[in-house]
Amino acid sequence: MQSLQSLIIYLAVGTLIGYFLSKINKHLGPIVLFALSIFGLYALWGMPTGVTESLFGFEGVLKFTALSKYLSIVTLIVFACYGFFNISWISKAKRPAAFNALSILTLLGTLGVFFSAHLIVLYIFWEIAVLASLFIVPMGKEESRKATIWYVVISSIGTYLFLYGVFMLYERYGTFDIFEIAQHIQNASTGFRWAVVLLLLAAGIAKSGIFPLHVWLRNVHGNAPDTFSAVLSGQLVKMGSYLIALILSVFPIANMFSEFYNGVNILSYILIWLGNISILVGTLMAIKQNDMKMLIAYSTVANSGYILIGLATLHQVGYAGGLFHVINHALAATMIFLSFAAVVYRTGTTKIDEMGGLIHRMPVTFVTYLVGIISLAGIPPTSGFISKWMIFQALVSKGMFVTEMFVFIGSIGSFLYVFRPLAGVFLGQLKSKHKEVKEVPIIMQIPMIILVALTVLWGVFPQQVLVWITDVQKEFGMKPFEFEGTVLKTSMGYWDTWIVFVMFAVGFIIAAVIYMLMPKGKKIPLEDQYTSGEFLHNYDLYHYATKFYAFLEREYEGHPSFEDWYLSIVNTLKAFGKFVDYLARRTASAYIFWAAIVLALIMWVRW
Repeated sequence: MQSLQSLIIYLAVGTLIGYFLSKINKHLGPIVLFALSIFGLYALWGMPTGVTESLFGFEGVLKFTALSKYLSIVTLIVFACYGFFNISWISKAKRPAAFNALSILTLLGTLGVFFSAHLIVLYIFWEIAVLASLFIVPMGKEESRKATIWYVVISSIGTYLFLYGVFMLYERYGTFDIFEIAQHIQNASTGFRWAVVLLLLAAGIAKSGIFPLHVWLRNVHGNAPDTFSAVLSGQLVKMGSYLIALILSVFPIANMFSEFYNGVNILSYILIWLGNISILVGTLMAIKQNDMKMLIAYSTVANSGYILIGLATLHQVGYAGGLFHVINHALAATMIFLSFAAVVYRTGTTKIDEMGGLIHRMPVTFVTYLVGIISLAGIPPTSGFISKWMIFQALVSKGMFVTEMFVFIGSIGSFLYVFRPLAGVFLGQLKSKHKEVKEVPIIMQIPMIILVALTVLWGVFPQQVLVWITDVQKEFGMKPFEFEGTVLKTSMGYWDTWIVFVMFAVGFIIAAVIYMLMPKGKKIPLEDQYTSGEFLHNYDLYHYATKFYAFLEREYEGHPSFEDWYLSIVNTLKAFGKFVDYLARRTASAYIFWAAIVLALIMWVRW
């Protein structure tokens, strides 16, 4: 059996091997990443939890919990598909050797975070993952350098607050082990408990893209290299979800904070409202986006809100639903961003209104996107429905009807924003310039097909995922979610995923038979249409995609923006910096200014 330390060493060595092999042939680096990911899956799948290990002589700093195992498997699935896809896509990368090496280093840092019981070691691995991904982001679009600044600033806010909380805990308890700290923190003063928990949660909130630290996602996801956006949304954001789940699970949160509403403590209630706002902001902003990558970036904000709400309920069903949504969103986001990467690979654009009709040219990519958005919208029989159903069941049982409204609005809104790329990119009329576009190479199709299969498989047979989740609940002393085969049980009823799948399959077969028996419409070229006597100089105008939801966007046009507020702070600091710089210059005007200040002080003192 492999140890956690040995896996970390293999990834560190693999980073160097991936770099030098990529110098020889850029396609070898992704193969190394894929091989390491598959090896990691093999090593961790059957590894027993509860194992504590040393790291380079430091005793007990690594601990393989059920939560570690669950998030590690999710991460390795995402990286395996990402690495396999990159074997062909890497020809589009600007600096393939550095790109491949940093991708492996990102995987190393992320797994290190999941393995760490020692808060300083967790911080070190956290920074490895953030810094490695930070150097990949500027390899994307021209605007990616500015996006990197947003990434640095927001990540720094979270990590510095986290570090401050860690050192407060060390000063009080003399240890960095989170499990030892959890045994004593309940006895601390109310102010100390609030301070350290909020400081520790700050890093998870920032990395998850939770409001109000969500502003980095649009620019970073939208401008990063196309395939790496899948890692950013499908995996790196889940580092934040892990930290939130770890703190809410290890610390006795329900006993540390007083009850506020129907069994929900005040801290959890605040987090639930942050989740509510994240769902609303992410949904409304996603509807407005014309760039398909930025659209799904805002969708990530909304889905992080779902995860936070589920985890914060600390409810048997809600907590399990939050963890289930982690893997659902990881798979869906990876599918969608890889399908976008395939589209950009062939068309060279991410603008929705510059495309159309690609369904006939790229059918596998279309199916991948379709299944991804069906899961994202929470439609059975995909796994995306199960997690939203579980979260909704928990909210109903808690009587949290306002939050239910936010969750419902977010689900309806997700139908709207995921339909925009569907209609604008894949449906409608094919652009004249894209008539020669064809499907991506088979190497890029395989990981997309695997992700589609997993989403449907775990939507119909979710037992394996639920075993991982209930192991987490048992480990942290929670009542585990109840299920029997494909029947999911709650206090309000049950859901049989197999029966639902059969119903959908029968309906699909009936619809397919009707379609085959009915007469087909005549296919005509884009130019063979009439315009009621109007002269149309650009046939692409037949495909309507610009301002797709203008009638909705008008309703919240001119809304307040946290991004604009942050920019105003930046501009104020810039102006202050210029003033200080002016005062520090050795110029005649500066000397006169300081002489006047000194004289004024002398006269004031003498007065």
